[in-house]
Amino acid sequence: MILEPLLQDGGSSGEAIAPDHSQLLPSPNLDNILNMAPQENPLRQLLAEEQWEFEVTAFYRGRQVFQQTLFCPGGLRLVGTTADNRTLPGQPVTLPDPEEFLTDRLAREYVRHVLKGLGKGLALWRSGQCLWAQRLGHSHSFWALGEELLPDSGRGPDGEVPKDKDGGVFDLGPFVADLIAFMEGSGHSPRYTLWFCVGETWPQDQPWVKRLVMVKVVPTCLKELLEMAREGGASSLRTVDLHISNSQPVSLTSDQYKAYLQDLVEDMDFQATGDT
Repeated sequence: MILEPLLQDGGSSGEAIAPDHSQLLPSPNLDNILNMAPQENPLRQLLAEEQWEFEVTAFYRGRQVFQQTLFCPGGLRLVGTTADNRTLPGQPVTLPDPEEFLTDRLAREYVRHVLKGLGKGLALWRSGQCLWAQRLGHSHSFWALGEELLPDSGRGPDGEVPKDKDGGVFDLGPFVADLIAFMEGSGHSPRYTLWFCVGETWPQDQPWVKRLVMVKVVPTCLKELLEMAREGGASSLRTVDLHISNSQPVSLTSDQYKAYLQDLVEDMDFQATGDT
């Protein structure tokens, strides 16, 4: 907005004369005002590394023995004892002793053997657009992406967690691309749940409930992204809410939501707010 001088040359009475710009200015429009400044993609804040939390659930012989949602931007480590080395990176998550969960004495001993073999832990952390895992102990671990309710035991694992070196277990790029396709009617729901089989081979073509130790890890922000896609995917007139820590909820139409997802795909190596 430009303010004209209070006194105009040529004014006969010395009063302020406001020039008529009504033919030059467009009618006020909120969309025009909002589009004047670049819009920050709110999904970047939702996916920022400092926002990540994980829901961890452990099963012994198919029985749930542990569940906790952990806010751990630096990652986590699954361990079998609280006496592990806490100087290592990642928040230690101690799996419980099987005594009060399993009635079979031999099964309890086997589970304890697996937990002891975790040693310094099974580490999982976020770096860039990927999740990485590393085995720091003796117990071998296999992983696969599966449904949230149960692992996919009808096929082999996606891989074995490597010993003392980084191994990629999840990539945000394909997930976001599949999420867009899901909103466009592909019918394929992208997977985000990591399953780990600890101390034994993957239960391919076998009941997973027979395995001694299975651990499920759900990145809660990815679960929220899929739920928002389900809420807003049916109609472009519906809105989805982004509930981001330390900020107000943001409402988006499904078209806006999809556009922000496409922006992430095009620039997946983005630097989240506050990252260096």
